[in-house]
Amino acid sequence: GDVFRHANLAGTSPYGGVVVLAGDDPGCKSSTVPSQSEYALIDAGIPILYPSTIQEIIDFTILGWAMSRYSGLWVGLKCISDNIDTSGSVDADLSRIKILQPENHDWPTDGLHIRWPDSALEQERRLHDYKLRSATLFAEVNSINKIEINSSNSRLGIIASGKQYLDTVQALNDLGIDEPLAQKYGLSLYKVGMPWPLAETGIVNFVTDLDEVLVIEEKRPVVEIQIKDILYNMSVGKRPRIVGKFDEAGKKILPLSEELTPDLIARVIAHRVDFLRKSSYMKNQITMLDQKEKDQTQIATSVKRIPYFCSGCPHNTSTNVPTGSRAAAGIGCHYMAIWMDRETSTFTHMGAEGANWIGQAPFTDT
Repeated sequence: GDVFRHANLAGTSPYGGVVVLAGDDPGCKSSTVPSQSEYALIDAGIPILYPSTIQEIIDFTILGWAMSRYSGLWVGLKCISDNIDTSGSVDADLSRIKILQPENHDWPTDGLHIRWPDSALEQERRLHDYKLRSATLFAEVNSINKIEINSSNSRLGIIASGKQYLDTVQALNDLGIDEPLAQKYGLSLYKVGMPWPLAETGIVNFVTDLDEVLVIEEKRPVVEIQIKDILYNMSVGKRPRIVGKFDEAGKKILPLSEELTPDLIARVIAHRVDFLRKSSYMKNQITMLDQKEKDQTQIATSVKRIPYFCSGCPHNTSTNVPTGSRAAAGIGCHYMAIWMDRETSTFTHMGAEGANWIGQAPFTDT
C-alpha cells in the first residue's frame, strides 16, 4: 500500500498522468478470496472510476488520464471480472472523448503537481485541500456521473455504479418498467461513474424533492455513505430517506457479501416502489419473482459434474503426484486439483506457493 500512498501524495505532471487498474473478483471465481478494491484506493487518496461496459473501460481510461494530468492525482479504474474476462466491439475513434477543463477554481499559485522538494505534510495538505476537490470538479464538467432516467414528479431515485448499474437496468427490464412506467411511478435513475470522491452538485440536484433514494452497490457501501454525509445538513423537509444495505426499519435488503444479481435488485426495487405507491402491478411482479425463485429451487438432477482441466491442458498431467506424496495448491487453475484425485489439499495466496511447505519441512521426513 505504501507504493500507492507515496506516489499519489507526490503526484503527477501536467504531461504525465497515471491510471491504476485495480482487478476485482467479487464472486471469487478465479481468486482465493472475494475482493473489493475501493477501500484500498480510498485509503491512498486515489479517485475511483468504475466502468460498466468494455466501451467505458476505454472511455474512462482516457478521462482518468486527463483527470490525473489536471489534478496531479493518480486515478483508479475498478476492473471487475465480468468486464475484463469478456469481449466485444468498441468505438476507438480518437475524437470520441471531448475533454473539458474546469475553468473556475482557486488552486494555489504553485499548482497541484509533483515538485521537489516537497514535505509529506505539505503533500497531505495539498491532497485534501485541493487535489481531491479538483478531481470532483473535473468529473462534474465532464459528466462522468449523470441522470439516465429523469421522471417528472419523481419520488424514488435509484443510484447505481459500474456492473450494478447494468444489473439495475436489467432488473427494470425484468419488471417491465420502461420510460412511460417509470414516469407513472415517479422513478428516476442516476448512474455514478466516479464512486469516490462523489461529486456533490450532481447528487444534490438529483435527490432534491425525492421521497426516497435507493443506493444499489455490491459489497461494502461506498456511495451510500457519502450520500448520507452530503445530505446530512439538508433541511428535514427536503432530505429524502436513504436506503441501500438496510431499509428504514434496519432490515437488510442488499447483501454485504457475494455478488448482486438482476433478480435480487428487481425484488428490492419492486418492494420500494410498492412501499411508496401501493401498486397492485408491483405486488404481482413480486409474486412472479417469488414463483420464479421457487421453480428454480425445485429443479433437481442426479448428474453432478465438477469443474475439471480443459482437454489438452498440461495441468492434467503436471498436477499428478507420485504415490505416497502429497501436494498443496495455489491460486490459478491448478487450485482445482484440490477436489480431484491428486492428493492435493489446502491452498495459499498468490506469490506464497511453497511457503506452507517451508513451515512443514522441519517437522517431517517426507
